[in-house]
Amino acid sequence: MHELFKDKDTGVFTFSAFSLCHIIYLLLIIGGIILVIFLYKNKTQEAKTKLITTTVTIAFALYIADFFLMPFATGTIDIGKLPFHLCTLMSVMCFVVRHNKKMGVFKTAFTLLGLIGGLMYITYPAGVAQADGYSYRIVQTVIYHGLMIAQGVFALVFDDLDLSWKNFKYDVIAVLAVAVWAYIGNTLYSGSNFWLSYEHDFNWFFVKHDGLYLIDDEKDAFIAPLMSVSSVLAISALLRLIAIKLKSLFVKEQVLEAEKEA
Repeated sequence: MHELFKDKDTGVFTFSAFSLCHIIYLLLIIGGIILVIFLYKNKTQEAKTKLITTTVTIAFALYIADFFLMPFATGTIDIGKLPFHLCTLMSVMCFVVRHNKKMGVFKTAFTLLGLIGGLMYITYPAGVAQADGYSYRIVQTVIYHGLMIAQGVFALVFDDLDLSWKNFKYDVIAVLAVAVWAYIGNTLYSGSNFWLSYEHDFNWFFVKHDGLYLIDDEKDAFIAPLMSVSSVLAISALLRLIAIKLKSLFVKEQVLEAEKEA
């Protein structure tokens, strides 16, 4: 099993940030999403909702399965993939919110955060050690984050979300909750503790240090959480604004076409 799942390193099709392999995978993700949207554009809303739920479920299944498969690849379980970062945590929360009506008010927030997390990581996958693009670890990373992006795009395109600004407060609550949860994870799993046999400095959701470690540590403790929370909320608001504007333009075009036909 190790031979099947281990990293390949022939140097022929190496995956690293902005490599040819990375760009090809990005184009495949974009092309796949566009193709599915084209195939589903004339289907019923029920079919579109089922597509989104299925996409979320597959992403969640891949995330859970990875904990059982990664030992075959690396010989260990990567603690860094615990659900404390935006892209990993949202896999769980998007799945929960799609199957628990009591969490329905957070559906839009979690869906958008899942999209944002997927975009952030797959656009600049600095945390992925270089290996051949067809290695299990690389393929799993690309498919998983591609699905998290897809579920968000599908939900926006197929009008599955409540994008009204009055519900933006749930985005704020969700992002603040993610920041607190990430802080708990960073505290529990970082450093040398009596329950840990290793030392590591986890920086989930970048609430401990800025993403590029450019700011002085003393200042970073206050600046990093603010930067993470504000930037994610800004992107979420921008996605809402773009979706609302595009929807408004689409409705206007439909009205104009109807008037011409009349």
